[in-house]
Amino acid sequence: MKATQTIWTLLISAIIASSCHYDIDDITENTGLIDPVSHENIENRWWILTHKNYEAPGIYLYNETTQSIELQLDLPENLESPHALAYDGEYLWVGGAGDNESIYQLDAENGSIISEIKNITTEGITAQDEFLYYSNDKIIHKINKDGTFIEEIPTKNSSYNIPDIAIDGNHLYYLRYSEQDPVIKIGLSDKRESKIALTESTGTYCLTIYNNEIITVNAFNEINRFNLETGVFISTQPTLIKGWITAIEPYYTY
Repeated sequence: MKATQTIWTLLISAIIASSCHYDIDDITENTGLIDPVSHENIENRWWILTHKNYEAPGIYLYNETTQSIELQLDLPENLESPHALAYDGEYLWVGGAGDNESIYQLDAENGSIISEIKNITTEGITAQDEFLYYSNDKIIHKINKDGTFIEEIPTKNSSYNIPDIAIDGNHLYYLRYSEQDPVIKIGLSDKRESKIALTESTGTYCLTIYNNEIITVNAFNEINRFNLETGVFISTQPTLIKGWITAIEPYYTY
């Protein structure tokens, strides 16, 4: 854990960077607090899911760099409570927290349904290779993309249920309802859990991992970045997305 004074210094630097349009890397590269990640000439594009029962429901391809919506897809008609979204580089996978929900495999260009895995209720999905992971209550399930079961991963630090999950290499990450240590890291090999405290968390609900950073969305539909190892706050960026954002995923090109 960083010293309080050190964290406060970093937060002040982040606020200054945001208000004055400075690059956060320019401020932190000499502090030793965060390994600088170069965002120069990188377009940050995200798949963003918004809930069916609020303003502007759908799945959006959002360009954070240009502050523009590049694509909007309709939700599957029978998806009652959309909360979960994954992208495997080719297809979107979307699921819901209502009764008798399914996980839908969608064409990422037009939103048409490719396949359906029935009778799965979830608030979080993540994809890796030929596998899907989804959360239900306090358990993370691993399945093949055709829906066949592989294993259950019980969690030790979840509270009530798991709002979202993400994967990065050999580690799973999940959210819990806690202002302190809201992100939990699980080793896929040993299932060991460790807590990651985010230094500035305002009602974190969605989670993904990208470019060695923890990416979340707060109640104001702002995209927040934190250091993957330390949880130290890096930056925040408002979006143009209306309604309730329930999931965010990086847009990958190969």
